[in-house]
Amino acid sequence: MNSSEDTQDIVSRLAKSELFLRYRDAFGLTTGSTIMLSSTNKSPKTNLDALPFLVDFREPVLVDARAIAYLLLQPIRLSDGEYASFDVSARKMLDQGCTAAQLRSSQNIFEKTHVMTTERYEALAVMMRLFASQLGEQAEKLLFEKTENEPPAVSRARQYIITHLMEPLGLEDVAQHSGVSPFHFCKIFKKATKLTFTDFVNRARVELAKRLLLKPQFRITEVAYDAGFQSLSQFNRSFRRIMNQSPKQFRAGKSGMSSPLSFLPQGVTG
Repeated sequence: MNSSEDTQDIVSRLAKSELFLRYRDAFGLTTGSTIMLSSTNKSPKTNLDALPFLVDFREPVLVDARAIAYLLLQPIRLSDGEYASFDVSARKMLDQGCTAAQLRSSQNIFEKTHVMTTERYEALAVMMRLFASQLGEQAEKLLFEKTENEPPAVSRARQYIITHLMEPLGLEDVAQHSGVSPFHFCKIFKKATKLTFTDFVNRARVELAKRLLLKPQFRITEVAYDAGFQSLSQFNRSFRRIMNQSPKQFRAGKSGMSSPLSFLPQGVTG
């Protein structure tokens, strides 16, 4: 994603995805707390910093090691925290110059704010971090999915690329398969996918490589060639540029885990 407009598009689609909506509803039903997805790390409520009893949580949703959005937890207060009592909170706010009117308003917020123990809050934080990680994978997946009103030529090219990743892919060949000229293909493909042809192919190959790296029986050299890269050095460069870590580091970090999300057909992994 090369611009804020591209990022906003992905975040908007992510917020409408079945993954986010189902998790949001299940999270609210089981915990009584509300989670939100925002393109910024700021809480939708104002003046939260002035209320010492409020605790909120923000977890970045990462794509290419860059935060494209934030998973926000509705502000809560801790029943066993430093500011569990409003009297303690009030003294703190008075020391900060809070007026009587502001104090009365704050007490109303205090009484209406969702309450939980520190232990439960920390458990919710773990769930939030895991979900943010899944959302990051979903955001990567959305880069390869067909968008609304996508030109048929782009859809043909997209499918052709994904099913021929392990083979050499040239711009002219893919444009010919899509039924348009190379010049026109570049124009409509970038507009529809937000990626150049080369970037799309490299990202798709890295996504395939990520799946293969989860299988310990594959050596990294084998993964590189099975994902369609022409050399190990090209694979390492592309992987590090997109993932901000080496294939070896990715494998070590994902040891014992399997990715729940992928845009690739199962048959593509060999």
